[in-house]
Amino acid sequence: MVRTKLRRRAVLVGSGVVLAVLMAAVAIVQGADSGGGSDVTAVSPSRPVPAIGAGSAAQERGDTDLAAPQAGGKGAQPPGVPIGGVQRELVRTAQLTVDVGDPVAAVRQVRTAAASVGGFVTEEQSGDNGSWLVLRVPADALDRLLDEIAGYGRVTARSSQVLDATEEVVDLDARVATQTASVARVRGLLAEATSIGDVVAIESELARRESELDSLTRRLAALRDQVALSTLTVDLRGPGAATPPETQPAPGFLDGLAAGWEGLRAIGSAAAAVVGFVLPFLPVIAVLAGFALLGRRIVRTRRTAATAGAGGRSGPGSDGES
Repeated sequence: MVRTKLRRRAVLVGSGVVLAVLMAAVAIVQGADSGGGSDVTAVSPSRPVPAIGAGSAAQERGDTDLAAPQAGGKGAQPPGVPIGGVQRELVRTAQLTVDVGDPVAAVRQVRTAAASVGGFVTEEQSGDNGSWLVLRVPADALDRLLDEIAGYGRVTARSSQVLDATEEVVDLDARVATQTASVARVRGLLAEATSIGDVVAIESELARRESELDSLTRRLAALRDQVALSTLTVDLRGPGAATPPETQPAPGFLDGLAAGWEGLRAIGSAAAAVVGFVLPFLPVIAVLAGFALLGRRIVRTRRTAATAGAGGRSGPGSDGES
């Protein structure tokens, strides 16, 4: 019994030692993996690593577009609006309606104010009673320009909108960078091609990718232009300009009751008109109906008499024969 107990204790102790050694080995392996992963340099998706040989081949052919900074780099990004530690890309638009005493002088003032902040006029319509202008101004000067134009007269309407285009800009930025690297790789393959078939196939693929890259680049440039320059619509109205109609309130119970009463009156008027139209025809219809009833009675009387005469003739003859 004593030997059996000693053997069991020895087995338990040995199992514990083996388990402890295994746990220590697992911890050492995990520590080595985490330490090795920290040495890896993260590659930003906006700056892809160009294919080997693509840069030299492009330089030999004089392709200077590859040497330009990638979209999404620090030199290509316009100033955004930092919100919560994130550089937001905001598209701002505004509308302003001002009653002015002299629309012509006010238009000159608006042009001067837009030019002073680095903006310009894209559309303009002028008439006898006022002018309408569309301005493109730097986003950081929009509020200041609004306040300045509002001081030219009496503001009757003012509104603004903000569209957050950060996600779309980031997506297009990454797609442009990826497509640029793809074009560079295909150009490298074209430089290494030896047969005519390979050259034709690679050139076709290169043209397709360059076309897609050009489309993405234009979309990104247009979006960045909307972020950098805000759109301001200014409506300058002179003394003789017609005032816009006031916004009517939403209909209520009394409005619905009045509309229902008007509808009932309309239905009554229509019914009275129908009755008045049919009324002159009633005597004619009554006379025709009387003639129809009279003819029906005459027909019934003749049929009854004929039936009775036929029955009287057949009765005695049948008795004699019997």
